[in-house]
Amino acid sequence: MIETLQKGFVLRRTKGFVYLMAADGSKVECKIKGSLFQKSQYNNRLAVGDYVLYKPEASGKIGLVYEIVKRNSFLSRARIGIEAEQVIAANVDYLLITQSASSPKPRANFIFRMLAAAEIGNVTPVIVLTKMDLAELAEIEEFLVPFRKLGVQIILTSSERPGDEKPIEDLLHNHISVLSGPSGVGKSSLINRIYPDLNLKVGEIIQKTRKGAHTTTNSSVHEVTKGTFIIDTPGIRELGLWGVTQQTLYQYFPGLSQYAGTCKHKDCRHLSEPKCSAKEALAAGEIHPAVYAAYKSILESLHLKELSSN
Repeated sequence: MIETLQKGFVLRRTKGFVYLMAADGSKVECKIKGSLFQKSQYNNRLAVGDYVLYKPEASGKIGLVYEIVKRNSFLSRARIGIEAEQVIAANVDYLLITQSASSPKPRANFIFRMLAAAEIGNVTPVIVLTKMDLAELAEIEEFLVPFRKLGVQIILTSSERPGDEKPIEDLLHNHISVLSGPSGVGKSSLINRIYPDLNLKVGEIIQKTRKGAHTTTNSSVHEVTKGTFIIDTPGIRELGLWGVTQQTLYQYFPGLSQYAGTCKHKDCRHLSEPKCSAKEALAAGEIHPAVYAAYKSILESLHLKELSSN
């Protein structure tokens, strides 16, 4: 059996089917073998960007997926409403954390959550701010100070300034990248400006809430040039970190993870414990106060979540 299996790359998934790119570049429609998820560590979380082993049918049109190949990286979140992991994209090189400079304004805690998710999934994060023509540069630069101090790459763009997207195009070349952020920040518009032939559907801002309408309903992979893949995702208003607790958040949090195991107590959460390396670094100005404030805020949200589940 194993000799007949071929390797495919997941471009899109619906409830009953998965759509693959075969080794020769052709597109293959498949169903998933019923026993697959009984032995798979990914349970029912087959995602776009996954590599799978499948057996094509004689017709060459419909195949059957037998196995998920081990992932190199992933972006996931806690699935809303149930205690389960939702893998948004697999085997990605870059996570473009997309926020708008205005309408709606960028949210620091959302970005910090995304940075933690990137750390967990072994993905390189890049912060992309759109709509820079609607914001004051000085105000945005002040907002970005803690992220610049962390060494995160940041790209500022505006549809009114042709050429702003060139650094993104260069970054994406020959890589698999995922764009993720709230609805209304201009993810699809940004991709359309770089790759106009895609012509992705663009939504409008809902005036009452200043939030975007969801135009992307499922994650999907687009091969924009040979070897360059873009994963467009539905808008995310909140990102729950899967598998992270109050006791483990510090291990993944940007600006704090490097202090894991350096305090007097090996399991120090950098709160009120004595001889805490992170708190000492904070007092010395080596950790930006916004980083620590976001850490405590997200820690509190995890505390409330754990209380509600007990």
